[in-house]
Amino acid sequence: MRSVMRAMRIGAVSAGVALVVGATAVPVMAETRPAAGVVQAQAEAAPTPTGLAYTYDAASRTVTVTWDAKAAEDTVTRNYRPGNCGPTPQYPCFVAPDVLLENHFSFKMSPGSAPRYVKIYAENAAHQLTGSHILTVTV
Repeated sequence: MRSVMRAMRIGAVSAGVALVVGATAVPVMAETRPAAGVVQAQAEAAPTPTGLAYTYDAASRTVTVTWDAKAAEDTVTRNYRPGNCGPTPQYPCFVAPDVLLENHFSFKMSPGSAPRYVKIYAENAAHQLTGSHILTVTV
């Protein structure tokens, strides 16, 4: 054991990190290739959410966004995610981290505030998103 420790210490001193890391080091320029005969499957995109609409409850200042329920034959959509666009519809939309399992979600909005631009994304098992049209919410 003592000779092994001494050899490791000598190796580390004489050759530096490369010798200590040894065979576990991976060259920076290494190229990874799939094994021969391996084909990567393309995930089917989830259908685009349709039928976006919203309602506003003035008493609670709550906007509820709804869209058409997932079709019975849709085996691709796993969940939905809301997206917030803006400050105008021409700006990018940012996908919220919220996972929606139903066809609605709510948020607070005061009367007279700037319009809010909402997009709904359907997500498949590979986490690919298919976005709806942009819904303009004004109250």
